[in-house]
Amino acid sequence: MLTVIGLDEAGFGPLLGPLCTGAASISLDFDPAEGAPNLWAKLSPVVGTSPRTCDIPVTDSKKLKSSSKLPLRNLLAGLVPFVEMAEAIQIRTDEELLRTLGVNDLGPFDADPVELELLDGLDQGQRSLRRAKLSRIASETGVQIELVRARATHPKQLNELFESFGNKSSTNTSLLFGLLRDVLAMDMHQESPRVVVDRQGGLMRYQPLLASKFHEGTISTVAETPEISRYRIQRNQKTLHIGFETQADARHLPVALASMAAKTVRELLMNRLNSFFTQRLPELKPTAGYVQDGRRWVAEIGDLPERLGIPRGDLVRDR
Repeated sequence: MLTVIGLDEAGFGPLLGPLCTGAASISLDFDPAEGAPNLWAKLSPVVGTSPRTCDIPVTDSKKLKSSSKLPLRNLLAGLVPFVEMAEAIQIRTDEELLRTLGVNDLGPFDADPVELELLDGLDQGQRSLRRAKLSRIASETGVQIELVRARATHPKQLNELFESFGNKSSTNTSLLFGLLRDVLAMDMHQESPRVVVDRQGGLMRYQPLLASKFHEGTISTVAETPEISRYRIQRNQKTLHIGFETQADARHLPVALASMAAKTVRELLMNRLNSFFTQRLPELKPTAGYVQDGRRWVAEIGDLPERLGIPRGDLVRDR
């Protein structure tokens, strides 16, 4: 058995809302002679990359945002069956999904739970059928869905981390590796797990970064190319393989699933923020939080945060 742990983030660039990190761990029967494992092929036709051709779409989260009246339809259709199967539960609301993913800090803006059916258009019967299909194909192909996790870091804490680390990139890396430490500490994976991180920017050499994160480990470079940087870490008589890859969410299903978890968490928490403020300013147009529209939104709410006792640093990022 081989364990593949995927890591990704969502919300690196916006002015408003949280920076979210996601992780997914999946183990599978694996023969090295067959080449790199393809979980899409193993779980086909139930799981695929297009919502038009499969029940459970898993791909780069940016490709799954729907332009319909239910913008989270495709993200939830792909993510929720994996989360429910990993935890052996049924999820009925956005808050249940957030907490099942491990997001316990829902931010400073109160909101009532929202039924998932209102977000994805699927009733419990349809959701149960998709979960059953995924369970069956996973059992038939020797795939174990171990966990899907996410974390949300809200502007107040982000601003503190920006000040501490001095830049956004180091903050993002610290949050990704913090989530990885949490996942590895669960000790659910097979020996010598393979970690895959979607490469951010043009950095090609990661050994100094890994040395700062795994002080007790011996780090060996396996490959460093423009497409992939791969390392082997020996620590506590265990081996960890970690690779930083371009377009990792197109090559590795766990990375795509991690991307979807991070993106879904950010979208749900932005929904809470928008709900909180539109209840107080009904004419206020919701925002996704990106810089240009975020500035419009901040201007339109005026001094409302101050009147509500909400410090600017709890709402707006410094970087």
